[in-house]
Amino acid sequence: MIYFSLAIGIILIMFLSFATNGLWVKYINNKFLKGFLLPGAIVHELSHALLCLITGTTISELNLFRTDNTGIKYDKPKVPFVFDFIITSAPLFGCAFFILFISGILSNPIRVNNAFPEEILFSFNGLFNLIRYLLDSVWITFNSFRSQFRIEEVRHVLFLFAIIVFTVSMSPHKQDFKYLIPGFAILFAILFFLEKFGVSLLKNSWWSYFIKELWKITTLSISVLATLLFFTLIIMGFIKGYRLTFGQKGSNK
Repeated sequence: MIYFSLAIGIILIMFLSFATNGLWVKYINNKFLKGFLLPGAIVHELSHALLCLITGTTISELNLFRTDNTGIKYDKPKVPFVFDFIITSAPLFGCAFFILFISGILSNPIRVNNAFPEEILFSFNGLFNLIRYLLDSVWITFNSFRSQFRIEEVRHVLFLFAIIVFTVSMSPHKQDFKYLIPGFAILFAILFFLEKFGVSLLKNSWWSYFIKELWKITTLSISVLATLLFFTLIIMGFIKGYRLTFGQKGSNK
């Protein structure tokens, strides 16, 4: 059931990053935020551009310095939906790669669990167990990060900066959801049924390593994005409450 766990996790990442990025751009859209998210914006748009080149899709416009996910425009791909899905999903993997790459450069400052979920029965109860396992993995990852993080260590601070920038920059374009959600659902369903019919890709060491790293970055990304969105909503609530309370008093005078 690792594939269904990954499918649910990646879909959660898409919605969490979209919500967080959208709120930041809408309410804190200033030069500091643009500069802060710039590395992620560049990786995001370059990921789109690279997959456009690989699939032979013509790029009509490319701006690497936009933080609102509108930096690239391209013509209709030669193979509709399949190439659309590949191009639109590119930033998820591009940003994830950079998180793992930076973590490696910094000697893996924060170690998180990348163990596979155990086999879960394909039933309604199994689905609930799968979701519970994913949430447990996210909570364990959050606690692991919190217990290991040391603000006095430069590499820990740099890694924190990297995962915030690149997880928020995973945010898809609004119109990309129509390709991403069915695309990942179909992809992981195919992988799941291959396993059921005895074609176990996980027996290959390279594929097993890839899936473990993907699982690790998935749980880490959900932990970071859920925390960021939670605090963003709390801060927005306080600000709006303050403005409503003291703004009305000021206007009555």
